[in-house]
Amino acid sequence: MTDVTMEADRATARADSVHRGLFLVLAIVTAYACLHAGFRLLASDVLGEDDVYDIVFAQDLRAGYDAFPRQPPLYNWVLWTVQQALGPRLESFLLIKYAALVAAAGFLYLAARRALNDTLFALLTVESMALIYSISWRYHEGFTHEVGAMVAVLATTWLLFRVLQDERPADFAGLAVAMGLGFLTEPAYIVFLVTFVLAAALQPGMRRALFKPQLLLALAVAIAIASPYWLWLLEEPRRLRWLTRIWADGWSFNLNGMWDAVRGPVAYLSPLLFILPFLFPGWLKTAWADLKSSPFGCHKPNYELLVLHAGALALAVSILGALVFEVRGLAVHVLMPLYLPSVIWLFSVARRSMVDPIEVKRFGRVAIAIAVVAFVARMANLYIMDPVCQTCRWGIPYAALAQEMRARGFDGNGTIVSLEHELTGNLRQLFPNAKILARAHPTFTPEGADWTRGRVAYVWDPKMPMNKAQRHLRFLLPKGIEARDAELLSVPWKSFWRETGYRKSSWNLLILDKGRKKRIINTGRREHRLGL
Repeated sequence: MTDVTMEADRATARADSVHRGLFLVLAIVTAYACLHAGFRLLASDVLGEDDVYDIVFAQDLRAGYDAFPRQPPLYNWVLWTVQQALGPRLESFLLIKYAALVAAAGFLYLAARRALNDTLFALLTVESMALIYSISWRYHEGFTHEVGAMVAVLATTWLLFRVLQDERPADFAGLAVAMGLGFLTEPAYIVFLVTFVLAAALQPGMRRALFKPQLLLALAVAIAIASPYWLWLLEEPRRLRWLTRIWADGWSFNLNGMWDAVRGPVAYLSPLLFILPFLFPGWLKTAWADLKSSPFGCHKPNYELLVLHAGALALAVSILGALVFEVRGLAVHVLMPLYLPSVIWLFSVARRSMVDPIEVKRFGRVAIAIAVVAFVARMANLYIMDPVCQTCRWGIPYAALAQEMRARGFDGNGTIVSLEHELTGNLRQLFPNAKILARAHPTFTPEGADWTRGRVAYVWDPKMPMNKAQRHLRFLLPKGIEARDAELLSVPWKSFWRETGYRKSSWNLLILDKGRKKRIINTGRREHRLGL
């Protein structure tokens, strides 16, 4: 057998190993996603957290959304597209979220396989997602735009590795698409991309492979893909106000921002970052050696150190942002684009520090155990609710409120004005044919909304002071009608294991018919208890 034949056989074997690993990852993560999505659907169709904002924005397809001008709109575009088929329902959110999780796991595996050249540890890198709190728990409970950013970051990482290793035109083309879509996910994606490219530039071997005319062409294509949003952002100066507010009151040392920046990688990668040293005893020694290493001495490309140095540069940029631009108050999950690829380096350290295969088995068992515990805890949150949870938003009886609105004459083809974001989002799901206006943060008016005729329902939380509600509604109510004319509804909660009515939710409701000389369907400040 010739050397060429032997090398071809080895290449085929490597490709088969990569494909088998990818199939395994996609199959397992798909089963995991279906399990979580299925039980979520069985528990409740109530929307919560970020979903309630985006379902309202998805009434229209826009280049940008004034309620959150600094938030790129890719997620809203995808949501709008999916909801054309499924309608404004919880299922559309779950489909996007868990499809993104499966895609992210696949790209993470492919990137790790490229960097580590080890199928087993590439699989462990994917399994480590169960040991990152923001993914194993918070991902299921919240997140909208972050799910797209996760896919974009990991796809970009994989494609950058392909460009650095193979330098093929097709890889530059894929990189262009990934960057363009990434620009439309989260602002932090740009920081990730810049720091990753800078980290590659520090290694002489990588610099020659990456900085070619094809990279500039890919960047130009990426900018063209993201241009609808960026052009929209530049149309009106007020949309850039969040940039111009820097130093509005003079520069001051931003201690909170500094703390956010320094703790960022530790907070995001927890508890994985603390578990690995216990399961791989030589981990700290190997990690310390990497931290002391210099990229300038890497005459051969070192992809493991590339990931480490990109994360270090991201940390430096975060500190610079806190010092110079007074960036502060960022949630941990906002830092995901900066530090998610770092799990590849974490497992490169584990692979090089491993002294006994039992360490791998131990890690696998711990990861599975934590995933099971997280799943059981989430089911308790969804099905038992209090005392397991505090807000317990999954149990709020929005559907019963919708029934009462219909009973009072609102048929769902008119206009709804809401003054509370979770209420607004859930009413959008329950009245898919209505135009939903949000009149408390965030303010949003869909195209074609007309509250001057037809039936209009005004609904809000009674915790809002009446004078504040009046200020929000003063231009939307006809002359002679005020917020205090609303009816107070008290709606009981239902539970799988408690007596109905153990808890209740209340709303102010005012329904007007503006097509019949503004005849009022319900007036009078009174409390109406339902089913109690």
